[in-house]
Amino acid sequence: MELIEQYSDIAIRDPDLETVVSVYKKNGLVNLKGFFDTNKIDLMQSELTLAQEKLIKGELSDRYGSELLDEPGAQIDGKTFRHYVTYCSDLAPTVRDASETSFLREMASALFNTRDPWLNDYCRFGVVYQDSRSDPGSKYSRIGWHSDFNSDEADTGWPSFAFTIHLDSTSPANGFLRIVPGSHLKDIDKDEIGNWRFDRLSGEIPIFAERGDLILHDYKLWHSAARGTANGLAGRRRHVRGAWHGGARAPKDLGTGTFYKNAAR
Repeated sequence: MELIEQYSDIAIRDPDLETVVSVYKKNGLVNLKGFFDTNKIDLMQSELTLAQEKLIKGELSDRYGSELLDEPGAQIDGKTFRHYVTYCSDLAPTVRDASETSFLREMASALFNTRDPWLNDYCRFGVVYQDSRSDPGSKYSRIGWHSDFNSDEADTGWPSFAFTIHLDSTSPANGFLRIVPGSHLKDIDKDEIGNWRFDRLSGEIPIFAERGDLILHDYKLWHSAARGTANGLAGRRRHVRGAWHGGARAPKDLGTGTFYKNAAR
């Protein structure tokens, strides 16, 4: 095991399950460096770009777009744009395979003490492709402080961890993840977190990812994403986000009716 000095015990290369679980439980997040190789990321990006283009052209059903996540009216370079492709594992075989990798299943089993953890790739939003832009016409450039648990606290599918597959490296130019390590161990009301919006919080740290990194974070971790400082392709931040759960399996018809969007944009 090699620890990356920049993050001490948060970023790990060549992980073993026991170490990853230990780091995750302490901090609420672990960054698995270079988990996916370049060839897989290249193929994943080409499949997702095609899916995104089809969504923009109106060639995909409403299932693959969400106005709740993706506010209408986004334009990049004067053209209609869609920042999110929902249920993207339906459209990109590499995303489906990556989301179901045995390491994630083993991690979920170990964390949630269950032999039957489940991947949400079939309801609400499924696995989501996200394409953040800093351009003036963007509708998705940053996200305020929140925890995933805040989105539906009565959901019986908790506990959960989110996984993020980074298709771009992150930096101040294109935005980056902000977290408060250990905050998953505290009880904070969802509206109080939402009121913090983009404020700087005591104890927060930045998480900079490289292309191919896999980040896992706890469903109760306080996190946000900074807006990039560059326009154009330099300000683009693309990743895939999904979640594994250890609670009751969600019904296939679980929609967005009880979804609480408290994270500022």
